[in-house]
Amino acid sequence: MKMININKFIPGLLLIFLISISARFLGAVFPSIGGVIFALLIGIIIRNSLELKEMYIPGIKVVVKTWLKVAIVLLGATLSFSSIIDIGTHSIIVILLVVAGGISVTLLVGKLLKIDRMLSLLIGVGTSICGATAISVVKGVIQAKESVVAYAISTIFFFNILATFLYPVLGQWLHLSTLQLGIWAGTSIHDTSSVVAVGYLLGDEVGEVATTVKLVRTLFILPLVLAISFIMVRKGEGTPTMKGAFPFFVLGFLFMSGLYSVGFISEAASSYIGLTAKYLIVMVMAGVGLQVRWKNIRSLGIKPFITGFIASMFVGIVSLILILFLV
Repeated sequence: MKMININKFIPGLLLIFLISISARFLGAVFPSIGGVIFALLIGIIIRNSLELKEMYIPGIKVVVKTWLKVAIVLLGATLSFSSIIDIGTHSIIVILLVVAGGISVTLLVGKLLKIDRMLSLLIGVGTSICGATAISVVKGVIQAKESVVAYAISTIFFFNILATFLYPVLGQWLHLSTLQLGIWAGTSIHDTSSVVAVGYLLGDEVGEVATTVKLVRTLFILPLVLAISFIMVRKGEGTPTMKGAFPFFVLGFLFMSGLYSVGFISEAASSYIGLTAKYLIVMVMAGVGLQVRWKNIRSLGIKPFITGFIASMFVGIVSLILILFLV
């Protein structure tokens, strides 16, 4: 059995811990901006102004990939089953239309701009479902080249970072209700980390709604992978794989919610667990910032950038219109 070298994670974890402490302090001084935004900004500045040594990378990656899932599971302890069902009922039609429409529009734009079909699909699923996670799952199904995957992730990453800064401002300016704001963040921001961060920046109730909506949206990976697999088999384009298609951390979220719903987790414990989860989100956003490399984003071709921009605008505007009419 292969042993995991824990020491390799320590430098990155310490760096993120220091950034998160600074971000929390600045967030307390400037509450209108918030700790998550400061964590993201500090991470971006460090990554792009200093030469970040390789020893920091393993710790950064484990925080972004693993601690985010831990935070989401913990957030389940702050929501009852009845609340989840209520939020899901209000948002399911919006999610369905945004996912289907977002992918379709992206494929159409990609065809008009004559960019690689796989790249269009990856940008579409990343925009419409859950960012790099959806791209990583679908790339295995369609057996996309790493260069195409890197283009798609970089495109999505840019617009996701942009949304993290813009949505808190737009959300307050639009004067949406708590439910509407949470559903809008959950259905239109690409990556799960940014959805949770922006949601809780706008308030605990908005954060709870946004997180729940995002998890429902994430579940659409499974039917999408099944559909792509069916099409590939019909066309004889190889043997697709279902590996990683189901986001199992969603089950952890529901399990914690179940414990809270039946009273096994008290209100006091729920509050403490929620605070822990929100601190983890600050650390995750610091890790996200440390992964932003502007030179990689600048290297994107104009056509993938235009495709990502149109896809992001479609998802954001259409979801907002649907929410105003349906919620």
